[in-house]
Amino acid sequence: MKKALSLLLTLTLLLASLLALASCKKTDGPEDDATIRVGYLSGTTGLGLAKMIADNKDNNKIEFVKYTSPVEIKKDYAKGDLDLATLPTNVVPSFSAEAGNRAFSMLAINTLGVLYLLSDNGSTISPSDLSSLSGKTVYVPEASPKLIFKHVLDENGITDVTLDMEYNLDQINTSAQTDPDVHYVLLPEPKVTALLSQQGDKTFTIALDLTAAWANVSEEPVVQGCMIVSKDFAAEHGALIASFLSEYEASINWMKDPANLETAAQYAVDAGVLNAVPVAKKAIPRCNLSFLSGNAMASTANAFFTALGLAAQQNDAYYGAN
Repeated sequence: MKKALSLLLTLTLLLASLLALASCKKTDGPEDDATIRVGYLSGTTGLGLAKMIADNKDNNKIEFVKYTSPVEIKKDYAKGDLDLATLPTNVVPSFSAEAGNRAFSMLAINTLGVLYLLSDNGSTISPSDLSSLSGKTVYVPEASPKLIFKHVLDENGITDVTLDMEYNLDQINTSAQTDPDVHYVLLPEPKVTALLSQQGDKTFTIALDLTAAWANVSEEPVVQGCMIVSKDFAAEHGALIASFLSEYEASINWMKDPANLETAAQYAVDAGVLNAVPVAKKAIPRCNLSFLSGNAMASTANAFFTALGLAAQQNDAYYGAN
């Protein structure tokens, strides 16, 4: 009889606890059941998401869509097909005019400097002394790297370097091997790893880490990748965005941890961010994955825009999501 009473008492207490939990959950309000749609770029700006993509492959409340160019992301964001997206930071100031009526905020910085100067003569250049580049021609495949490199050269008082944009990002590695006039190339990862791996008539090596050269002339780091979010979506689903941001930070920190390099490389390939595990293993340590949000993000991005002469096109509204 005592055992029966004891069992009955235990069951009664358990039922009371379950009812109390259910009551507490109900008073917290309904769970946000919205689906988050995230656009990400192949290459370094999408790299920090790779672990998060792997962890959520069976989660139907978050959709990851890969793109190959910012132009494609802008179109789908403007149409309302995306809630969040990774972008090269330099396109953010001009994005307002292309986002339609969908106001956005920068949610996080995900990548710092990923640019390296490569040469075919085996030379190395000190980040604090770029004088050996005087009179040289450097082939630069995109406008943003050109702006960043020009700022570093100007701050070093070097004005006679020719920055040639004859070849685009898809052409540059082949041209570096085949054009006898190409001796210096400024490239982002993973193009750096690709050129270093090529065997041809010329052998390129890293002559200068442009991130280090930038740090020598600026108190704030160079910033090359970020995540944006729709202002309306963030306002309607604040807790969901906060949860996403926390998981995103953890994903970035995990991807850049050298202890995770083997698996991180596989995740990067699985997500379509990088095209081969051997390339990913070499590229990830040079990608400067980073996570900055809130005031740290705003001050860092603003300093970058100012250095490139883009400050007049941006304002505090860019940083209103946090």
